Amino acid sequence: MISPKATSLRRVFWELRTEGGGPGREAIAVGIGVFIGCVPVYGFHLLLCWAIGWCLRLNRLKMYLAANVSNPLMAPLLVLSELEAGAWLRRGSFHALSLETVRTIDPWSFGADLIVGSIVVGGTLGVMVGGATYALARSSGADAWFAALVRRASDRYITTSVTAWEFARGKLRGDPLYRTVLVDRVVPSGGTLVDVGCGQGLMLAMLVEAADGFRSGHVHLRAARSGGQGEGAPGPPPVFDELVGIEVRRRVAAIARGALGDRATIVEGDARTHMPRRCRVVLFFDVLHMVPAADQEALLAAAAAALDPGGVILIRETDAAAGWGFAAVRFGNRLKSLASGNWRQTFHFRTAADWTACAERLGFRVETRGTSEGTPFANVLFVLIPPSHSGDAH
Repeated sequence: MISPKATSLRRVFWELRTEGGGPGREAIAVGIGVFIGCVPVYGFHLLLCWAIGWCLRLNRLKMYLAANVSNPLMAPLLVLSELEAGAWLRRGSFHALSLETVRTIDPWSFGADLIVGSIVVGGTLGVMVGGATYALARSSGADAWFAALVRRASDRYITTSVTAWEFARGKLRGDPLYRTVLVDRVVPSGGTLVDVGCGQGLMLAMLVEAADGFRSGHVHLRAARSGGQGEGAPGPPPVFDELVGIEVRRRVAAIARGALGDRATIVEGDARTHMPRRCRVVLFFDVLHMVPAADQEALLAAAAAALDPGGVILIRETDAAAGWGFAAVRFGNRLKSLASGNWRQTFHFRTAADWTACAERLGFRVETRGTSEGTPFANVLFVLIPPSHSGDAH
């Protein structure tokens, strides 16, 4: 049970993270933050960020994070740059980099050089970083509908855990899998969708928010045309009669349950014994490599037996033959297992060809899609279509 005080603190944190939204205001907040960080008023950066951000209604948290440009690693370089810039502007010459200069420099001259230089260096860096922030934010402007969808889905987690909320924001923004499922029409609507190893329910949260947004007219998906050129015809997101998530970890299942409420059923247990009898879509996203090879095939066979006519199974796994991309996935999985205290966790990866052969042995036709764009990973999405399926999954 979450206490009202904890909920209130999380709400305050949420407000700090989301205030002053929009590309322009975020760019201004970051630019001013960098400028403040360059000004030699050490010990007052937080106060300045808070006061200026409050007066200008900018994001104070982002402003203060940007002000940390004067961190211990960067501060010596910044101070030296500011001193030299101030000296050149005031006298037309630079300080000699020697111990003699340190011993003989006038403190008032030193202070004046530092102040003048910090205004110039801070202003220049602020404009550059603020401009880059604005350009980056504007470059995703055509994707505003997806950013709004991510925001609504991740905001479901703010009352459960700040960590869960931040993880949702980062994962939903950075992993192309969610866009592929929603936009590329790889799953049919209707019936029951089962997310095996659902974690904290991110895919379920995206499906719920996409369906709600479409009904209210706020979400209008456009699938990419074949060949990846331009955009195809608009259409609705996949909508299901029932959403089910299966998660073996009790704490993570509780987070999913708290975020989704009555919009999805979260089953706490092993999918090998908790697979529903009937379903239209089954998702295995980054989960099959966690079980032995024999159990992988048994799970897929159980899902195939429960699949409704016209249904599909989606598997997202890494390609074990993909070199550095596979190494990055394996390293990330090992770090995650160590961080969670499960250091004895074993992994059972396969190559993309092995996953395809495994599905074909069960009678499926297999389509593949890459889901690694913009990431260092070698992930592949396998769409398993049963022989009774007369059309494409999309």
